[in-house]
Amino acid sequence: MFGYNQLYGCPYILKQTLEFERCSIVGLEKTFAYEGFQKKLKRYSFHIALLACFTLPICLLMVLDFLNIESFTEFNRKFVFEETWKGRMFYLFFIWLFFIESIIDWGKIVERKPTSRFRILACFLCAFVPTVYVLAVNFVSGVNQTILDIGKNMGIVSGFLPFHWVLSFEYLIFVIFFATTIVLAYKKDGLKTFSISLSLLGGMASAYMIDTIYPFGLFTPLQLFALPTAASTAAFLELLGYKASLGFPALVHGARLPYLEVTSGDKLPYGAYVGWPCAGVHSLLLYVLIILVFFKRSEISGVRKVTYFIIGAFGTYFVNVLRIYGILITGLNYGDAAATVFHNTYGELFFFTWIFSYILLIVCIQRFMLVEKIRSVPSRLGSLLTNAKKRLGSLVAKAKKKIVSSLKAKFARFKEQAKN
Repeated sequence: MFGYNQLYGCPYILKQTLEFERCSIVGLEKTFAYEGFQKKLKRYSFHIALLACFTLPICLLMVLDFLNIESFTEFNRKFVFEETWKGRMFYLFFIWLFFIESIIDWGKIVERKPTSRFRILACFLCAFVPTVYVLAVNFVSGVNQTILDIGKNMGIVSGFLPFHWVLSFEYLIFVIFFATTIVLAYKKDGLKTFSISLSLLGGMASAYMIDTIYPFGLFTPLQLFALPTAASTAAFLELLGYKASLGFPALVHGARLPYLEVTSGDKLPYGAYVGWPCAGVHSLLLYVLIILVFFKRSEISGVRKVTYFIIGAFGTYFVNVLRIYGILITGLNYGDAAATVFHNTYGELFFFTWIFSYILLIVCIQRFMLVEKIRSVPSRLGSLLTNAKKRLGSLVAKAKKKIVSSLKAKFARFKEQAKN
């Protein structure tokens, strides 16, 4: 009986042993997987932390803006993140582009992370400055007044101090410390990796600051582009059947601006002074900056770069014409308030939709060698026609041979019948 129980229990013991070993192997696999995850997390943690530091002040601003609890009351009258021109929507574009650029060059970024503790500390101190700025402006008494005093000392127009100057100064703080953080973290290679996102933020900060210091189109170098753009818009309106009239110069606060008016049918005419921001001149500058940065990062021949640049410049100019057209037609049909909303929110989206679509088109052309394929179309058609001609000739020859042989056979039969 004893031996029988031993034999009977062996399979059960063996089963338990195998189950224990399987559980141990699974446990070891999970342990190794967890350790591998920890190593990867440690390897990627620096850039993830930088991304969090860049996102934090923007999220704070969004919450304060949405709840209308900012210290500057001008910002509490509307949700500034909804607007592009003199708004904060570009912060969201910046974070999105920064994230995309991080994904594209993730392997290089991980390898370039600083190893010195001093550099790492300096990086995070710079990265936290925008967050500290947002908190100080909104929750530390006297800071907002100091910012206004700086603007007064620079001669900023009083009407531009509580909103335009504060927003321009905010953009300037963000772009300076974000760029400094990237240089400290990844040196010059960082500027190349994140060139498009930094170009966008820096370009808009510069445009806002120029328009704040020289309001109403007083900055002549940029205002020179407004007149040809307004004239092109007038011609485009006439082409579409509207009645457009262009007046120049119209003096507004000492600036010489073109005045464009449009009418259609029984509707009241609607007109607007065209300053360089309305004409999208800053979009042309942004286009030049972004496309040159893109060309520097890409392996495209010099001839194609020039061709792409010229086509893109004309495209950007036409997009600016569409921008003014949209403002005027919106004002004509829906009034001045709707035109202002279009100017401040949707007008800038014309350019960004165009520039990113155009860059995507260039990437597709280069990636799939569309130019080479188009160039090869005539030769391919020629070869196809040659092959078709040869095949047709062969078929004709075979048919001719068959017909001749058939006629010969019929003639021979006829000749034989005649003899009989």
